[in-house]
Amino acid sequence: MNNWRVCVVIPTYNNASTLASVVKGVAQYTPNIIVVNDGCTDGTDKLLAESFPHIDVVTHNRNRGKGAALLSAFKKAQQMGYTHAITIDADGQHAPADLPLFFKAIKQAPNAIVVGNRFDADKFSADNNRNMNGQSKFANRFSNFWFAVQTGRRLPDTQTGFRAYPLRLLRWLPMVTNRYESELALMVFAAWHNVPTISIPINVHYPPREERVSHFRPTADFARISVLNTLLTFLTFVYAIPRKILRVVATAVVVALLFVLMFFGQIAMLVYFLSHRVSEAERLRFHGLIQRIARLLLRLLPGVRIRFDNPHGEDFNKPSIIISNHQSHLDLLCILALTPRMVIVTKRWVWYNPLYAVAIRLAEFLPVTRNIEDNQERIAKLVNRGYSVMLFPEGTRSASLKVQRFHQGAFYLAQRFGLDIVPVLLYGTGHVLNKRARTLSSGDIVVTILRRTPLAQFGEEVTPRELAKHFRHMYEKELEAN
Repeated sequence: MNNWRVCVVIPTYNNASTLASVVKGVAQYTPNIIVVNDGCTDGTDKLLAESFPHIDVVTHNRNRGKGAALLSAFKKAQQMGYTHAITIDADGQHAPADLPLFFKAIKQAPNAIVVGNRFDADKFSADNNRNMNGQSKFANRFSNFWFAVQTGRRLPDTQTGFRAYPLRLLRWLPMVTNRYESELALMVFAAWHNVPTISIPINVHYPPREERVSHFRPTADFARISVLNTLLTFLTFVYAIPRKILRVVATAVVVALLFVLMFFGQIAMLVYFLSHRVSEAERLRFHGLIQRIARLLLRLLPGVRIRFDNPHGEDFNKPSIIISNHQSHLDLLCILALTPRMVIVTKRWVWYNPLYAVAIRLAEFLPVTRNIEDNQERIAKLVNRGYSVMLFPEGTRSASLKVQRFHQGAFYLAQRFGLDIVPVLLYGTGHVLNKRARTLSSGDIVVTILRRTPLAQFGEEVTPRELAKHFRHMYEKELEAN
């Protein structure tokens, strides 16, 4: 469903003594490696050509700084079709064995910047604490503080080089500096544009000072970080905060306009439906209007791309029970966009919501009842008219994005009316608008219509409980595979 292509970027400047072991370590977990030779003068070019001729190398004729190295690597990665890049330092501080943690984090939050945390209490050893430069520790605490001021977010480690980036969302790359402080600027710009940042604990190794190759210049780099933080703090108050306020105001205005439109629109719909005997064709056109509005609203979501996959050519002409996983309020829009020949079993609060209560009643949607049999007569009539019935078996949204327990109602109805089950898999809605979130995040949504499943393949003795378990496990496997 989602073809995330992940590469590992290793920027290097005169790290020939440690680079080979880092590349070999990374190669144990992925062959997708891009090394940036940032003007090395220690034989790195020869080392790469002789020992690693199969990996991709970007070469700078002179040392241009880590920011420039990352920019070159990200451009190369995008040209090669990668969707994500994990950066790891070439000095051997980071453990390639932690790469699976990043792969897992990308899978769980593909639209987030994943930042390693070197200072996790269970991983930061006494030797590391002793060997780490005191000025580096202070620079990190200093950076953490200003990052919180500039973004309203807290991270335990804003200076680590072990990170994962969703390349498509880094639209402000040309704005970052060429040097050490570029990674901080990247995260601040990302936060301002609603790209999530998450932290995961990582291992780190700081050898004794006499064994270490470091390009951190305490005085110069701290001065550059101070200047950058001054600039970013200024931009926070003249750009980021006003932008956030405008976004909130714009959202409030849009919601108010929608409320007014829905209020008067529902009055118009009610008058139209009560003014004459509505034909079956008119009802279907009304459902088609709802489908078009849902697709329009999905296209208008800022920073969000949506894709509908229908690999088995499902046309919904034959009535069925449609089921889906449930992660977000956006799920309903995604389902409404599938077909006009569908009614949805909704929660009571939706049924009585004044914003759209009239519309969903006119669309013949059904309220959830404690006794599923209460809706059976209406469902039978809808099925006979060619409509499918859609339910979310989980019953409520999953903030963790894990598949929750499936209730049996959908499968009871499928057996009661002899209907096939059409599973729909939603991916990304919970990342774009999580249950716990107040605002949208940029990202991708993929709606996949899975293969129609006739109940006959399960035999006559199967129970709704067994069907619920079967389809829940199927959803878990599908989401795990993507």
